[in-house]
Amino acid sequence: MFKRLRRRSADKRPPAPATPEAAAPADGASAAGAPPIDGSGLRALLAQVLEEAGRTPVLHADHLLLDGELQVFVELIEVAELPPDGVRTATVIQVRHRRLFPDGLAEFQHAAGKDVAQSLASGFATWARTDLVALSEAVSVAREDRRCMTMRLELPPPAAHLREVVLGPVARLGGAAQAAVCDAGDDSEEDDEEEDFDDNVDDGADADADEQAHAFCPCCLFTQSLEAFLPLLEGDTRMLGIRLFATRDAAGEIAADCRINGVDFPEGAACLRRYAATWPAYAGLEFRKQYVVVFPPEPLAAPPAHNLASEGHA
Repeated sequence: MFKRLRRRSADKRPPAPATPEAAAPADGASAAGAPPIDGSGLRALLAQVLEEAGRTPVLHADHLLLDGELQVFVELIEVAELPPDGVRTATVIQVRHRRLFPDGLAEFQHAAGKDVAQSLASGFATWARTDLVALSEAVSVAREDRRCMTMRLELPPPAAHLREVVLGPVARLGGAAQAAVCDAGDDSEEDDEEEDFDDNVDDGADADADEQAHAFCPCCLFTQSLEAFLPLLEGDTRMLGIRLFATRDAAGEIAADCRINGVDFPEGAACLRRYAATWPAYAGLEFRKQYVVVFPPEPLAAPPAHNLASEGHA
């Protein structure tokens, strides 16, 4: 199981946004014994999943429109057999915002099911409950109304700017992770209703899971790898979508994955591997996965002028 997850995390640069032609079924679809699904079928299935999640997508010729401002493109990457009687799928979803990220933020969805439709729907549902939550709150929700945890990072000179961070819900498996108080800064806001997702994998937790639990909160993956991101936060002025994924199996084998705007970021993955190595022993596979959105830089507020005359030094 762990090796399969590790292979699934070894993704490379995502392709261009989907088009009706580009979203044609992968060669593996027929081999998996499932009917092919074209671009319009993919979009219709994604729209159905989003509606079930309480969203109101609007179907267009080559994308979905959410919240009146998020353009969502989806492409099927792979369909393959998953013995004895299932399939696994890989898709890529790219989200565009005309002002904040016109070039798009892309991420992969890996899932498994008894057939292609079930597997795709599972991947889309996890995306809707994790990545989409962070993206939607970042662009459509006032700061004071966000349910996701947020951070505001003040970067010193020569950068001398502020970056706001929206930490999406954490998908997790194993370890019975519990919320923990941590140093997330004075401006942090924690969502008390963080959800637990199984990603179609049985966690195998036993009755002693609570005793094996280790402290975890929505900022841990990001803050534990922050040293790798600082050069980017200082010099990259784009809005950033960051995938964080760390896993460890019962034998202690560790793997991690990190992508920024859909492109592999090995430095972040190295930090995540070091972080996973600190997790307490757990009798099974354990992972944590999260999507983080970082806003473009904002100028730091200028310090108040020091008026000597008002202090009687004139």
